[in-house]
Amino acid sequence: MGYELHITRASDWMDSEEYPIAFDEWIAFARGCPGLREDGYLDLVDVGRQPGFTWSSPGGASVGLHWYEGSVTLSGAHAPDVDRASLADLAAELAANLVGDDGEHYTGTRGNEGVEH
Repeated sequence: MGYELHITRASDWMDSEEYPIAFDEWIAFARGCPGLREDGYLDLVDVGRQPGFTWSSPGGASVGLHWYEGSVTLSGAHAPDVDRASLADLAAELAANLVGDDGEHYTGTRGNEGVEH
């Protein structure tokens, strides 16, 4: 597993279950978001089968997104041509933060800083 980013309502992504994005909320949001494309399924042992989504950066890189334990995990979001500010804007639409594995927070193009818990 590589370095990942997380859309979470917690300040630290490891606390996501305390301030969760509900699975049904995520699925409804993702299916209604024009920037996301439903792209197959993931089978996670402790969560079960769920749809995966893909977001394409203006630079051409693709980022995979899936829900897990109250947050949305983004795979491939650290590629050089990924616009992380746009991903932070996506997080803000869910009243959430974009946070890296090491705890760094990303700010969107509108200056949003997500939520603090």
